[in-house]
Amino acid sequence: MRMRIVVSLVAFVMSLAGPLKSDNPPSNSNPVEQLSWMVGGKWTADGDKGPDGKPFHVETKLNWAENHRGILFTTWFLIDGKLVPTYEGIYAWQPAEKRFKFLYTDNEGALTEGTATWDGGKLEQEFQIVEPDGAAHPFRSTVKRTGPDDYDWNVRRQGKDGAWVVLFGLKYKRKSD
Repeated sequence: MRMRIVVSLVAFVMSLAGPLKSDNPPSNSNPVEQLSWMVGGKWTADGDKGPDGKPFHVETKLNWAENHRGILFTTWFLIDGKLVPTYEGIYAWQPAEKRFKFLYTDNEGALTEGTATWDGGKLEQEFQIVEPDGAAHPFRSTVKRTGPDDYDWNVRRQGKDGAWVVLFGLKYKRKSD
């Protein structure tokens, strides 16, 4: 009987506290808020030459993690007329390093790990793609916000002389879902 009263009391107090998940975003003390402009809609880009030398189309959606402390993303490529999910990952704040970390997998088993810094206009990323066979490849990329619904993106690889060379770039536009 006493246990039932305690459980009922706890349930009543919790009901007064309100819902555990709020529709209101957290305060600006959440560093992930710096990337909130990327969340929502569908980011699309078209390229003249993909790895196979043919034009290509890519779409990415970024959404808040349920706890609002990370941004989840999925990227699709149009292959043979069908959107194929290719990358799935997360951006999160690494408090000890005072920068973002990101991690994603691809549909062929590679794992990408990296760090990112936001300076208010662009996201600078350094990362390593580890292939299923264990071969690792370092890259850098830049996401430069050019408008509320636009950004430029490029990826760079280090040449034999040590200089970072742009492999390719894309202009992304946000569209409503």
